[in-house]
Amino acid sequence: MKIYIFADQEGVAGVFNRREGYLNASEYATMELAAICEALLNNGVTEIVLNTIHIMEYHKLPKPVQVIHGLPRHDIFTELLDESFDAGMLVGFHEMAGNREKGCWRHSILPHPITRAYSAVEGIWLNDLLVGEIGIFVAFAGIHNVPAVLNTGDYWACLEAEDLVPGIETVAVKKGTSHFSAISMTPQAAAEAAAEGAVRALGKIGVVQPLKLVGPVTLKVKYTFAERATDAMSTVANAFRIDEHTVAATYPSITAVRDNLGNLRAPEMEIYAEDSGFSQTTGFFTRTGGEPYESKPTYPPPAR
Repeated sequence: MKIYIFADQEGVAGVFNRREGYLNASEYATMELAAICEALLNNGVTEIVLNTIHIMEYHKLPKPVQVIHGLPRHDIFTELLDESFDAGMLVGFHEMAGNREKGCWRHSILPHPITRAYSAVEGIWLNDLLVGEIGIFVAFAGIHNVPAVLNTGDYWACLEAEDLVPGIETVAVKKGTSHFSAISMTPQAAAEAAAEGAVRALGKIGVVQPLKLVGPVTLKVKYTFAERATDAMSTVANAFRIDEHTVAATYPSITAVRDNLGNLRAPEMEIYAEDSGFSQTTGFFTRTGGEPYESKPTYPPPAR
């Protein structure tokens, strides 16, 4: 069997906010991933491709694991995923913005509005489907007819995955109590539970179905600050403005959505566009601007 793992860090046990939680995030995330990969390899999996944009302790992973990492690149969600994979697995995930709004470190690609970041996002939709990083991965995996059979992370992220993918195996290693706090398993217990869940998830291959979005797809993004929405209007081809904070673009297929997201962190330079395979580097989710940010008038208001 061949498994594709998309790994995040904000949903990992013991990780709870940027100021302090990142101190051990790479170590704790690696513990969960290493345990999962070992369990998969011991239960019939012959090939594992791990995709992560966060720093992991790669030397602690089993030797057969292949790692995709680094930014900028063309597709942070499903790079190198194709029809040869039996299933996808999501590890270490957080809740999206705009849903139940209870998860620890919840956000959708860009920062949550609570951070007051310039690029903060309040919601992302594929047609009328509210999605975060879990939903985007599941939709992109569906392009290749690959089902997502496992989600580990925050309890609220697990509910999100269950809403989206009927029958998916979930393992909640912590439960957010606010954006910056959670009650969590120890990293050791989380690694063990995640590994057991991964083995159970293998039994759902062929049962859990991939998410298939057929026909044109409209990607809609609501930003906290109107200025960031204006940026999107100027950088996204064929974008249209729904309201002051919301911008959308319609694509002929979900594949076209994937191919037009743009990079997360890269300036609009020809060399970056050529290197990463985008005609235009910036897009809906390019992170720019300060944090925190305060919206200011661009002209002096009239005297009263």
